[in-house]
Amino acid sequence: MRSIDHFVLVAASLSAARERYRRLGFTVAPDGVHPFGTYNANLYFRDGPMVETLAVHDPAKYADAVAAGNSFVRNDAAYRAALGDEGFSHVVATSSDAEGDHAAFLERGLSGGDLVCFSREFEQPDGSVETISAKLAFATPAQAPFGCYVTCEDLLVPAIDRSSLLDHENGALGAKRAVSCSREPSAYRAFLDRLFEPEEIRADARSVECPLPNGRLSVVTPEALARDFGVTEGPSGAELLHSGLVFDVTDLRKTEALLSENRVAFARHEGRLVVRPSPGPFFAFEQRP
Repeated sequence: MRSIDHFVLVAASLSAARERYRRLGFTVAPDGVHPFGTYNANLYFRDGPMVETLAVHDPAKYADAVAAGNSFVRNDAAYRAALGDEGFSHVVATSSDAEGDHAAFLERGLSGGDLVCFSREFEQPDGSVETISAKLAFATPAQAPFGCYVTCEDLLVPAIDRSSLLDHENGALGAKRAVSCSREPSAYRAFLDRLFEPEEIRADARSVECPLPNGRLSVVTPEALARDFGVTEGPSGAELLHSGLVFDVTDLRKTEALLSENRVAFARHEGRLVVRPSPGPFFAFEQRP
């Protein structure tokens, strides 16, 4: 069984995304610059996958990477061209063998592009500079040109002190659930089963639920999305759109007070607080039991 490595959101402006997260009560990591023209701002948690927000840092390098066939950048560019610069583009799974994943995706007709191996530098809290490296394999269901999945094999991961990034003013403990939307959720059951190999996967006419060691992936109908989160946007056919993230919080009343103080528009829906930027993915906050 795989775990969720992280979720990828896209933004037109990383500085604007940082300000939005600050108002939502998140602690945001320093910028991380990629060698192919993108950079990110990440949210780390005590319990649950990381959330990466991605923007274009160097348009010339970005264009060169697209032209060279870099799958990471080409998929990002295709998403932005079709759906805009604010959204939820990828779910990333852990991997111990990205090359094996890539071969399997090719064999099954699920490949979302060639392997990508890259390194980037990051700065430790004490000012020292380290290097991390990873290898990525891409999988895209046939019905979902913009519902992309990635597996990530860590090649070089030095000890990283993220203790100052794990506590959030909004009380968020982790991104416990990713919610995607399709008019035919059952079309994705076999794909999620093969990719993540969960102990069980539950499906009915309204949803597919894939529980994993550090979170849950849900594919729901537009009607279920509206019922559970008050979000009415959805795909018109069998396509898949990653729609939003659900966070556990320590005290939902304090989260609500913070959002109100920071003048963040939200709705109370089915016991949750739902923040719905337009455009962009929704963020829902739930009380941890």
